[in-house]
Amino acid sequence: MDVNLLADKLAVSPLLAGVSLPPEQATAETFPAGQLLQDSWNGESAVGLIVSGRVDVYSVALDGREVQLSALAAGECFGICNLLAGGGLETVLRCAEETEVLYLPKTALLSAMERDAGFAMRFAALCNRKLQFLLRRIALLTMQSSRGRVAAYLLSRAGGGETVQLTGSREDLARQLGVSRAALFRELSALQSMGAIEVEGHAITMTDRPLLQELLHRSSPAK
Repeated sequence: MDVNLLADKLAVSPLLAGVSLPPEQATAETFPAGQLLQDSWNGESAVGLIVSGRVDVYSVALDGREVQLSALAAGECFGICNLLAGGGLETVLRCAEETEVLYLPKTALLSAMERDAGFAMRFAALCNRKLQFLLRRIALLTMQSSRGRVAAYLLSRAGGGETVQLTGSREDLARQLGVSRAALFRELSALQSMGAIEVEGHAITMTDRPLLQELLHRSSPAK
């Protein structure tokens, strides 16, 4: 791969932008929606940088049930958090839409990290953020109440605003929350009836944030 082309693709990533890597070891591939991905390429352990598109990350329970853990957008990487581990990823990666992936050998990234302290610190910060994210996901998925899960999701995703834009279908959201599709529709309908939210297409607007916070508090394990 051309050096300038590689630099352009790396520039979409806050982690990898400006990192010096051997261009001959980088490989870009485009995959269709539904394609399963791995943190390896041509038999070599690798990190995948999403140049464009989106990849959904799932955990598969022992009973075969899929729970969506997260969605990776352009600029994010998979295979990065087990960079120093010998095993492969324990999660399932599936392209949610046509996705371009830049594969980089983990050995090349480790060598770059040894030379570039700034890159190493960005990697450490990324691992810290992902650990915090997983702790929040565990707290959400261990909540017994489906209503509490929906309330927690909306409050965490809205940030300082009041509207959450869904990136996938309602079925995708149900998998992300670890509830059945029927349970999700039931809770959304109930929250609308209570005046807590309004649902229009892929947008869910919180019309009564204090009520959602109260419902979440009632659903917390401490209660």
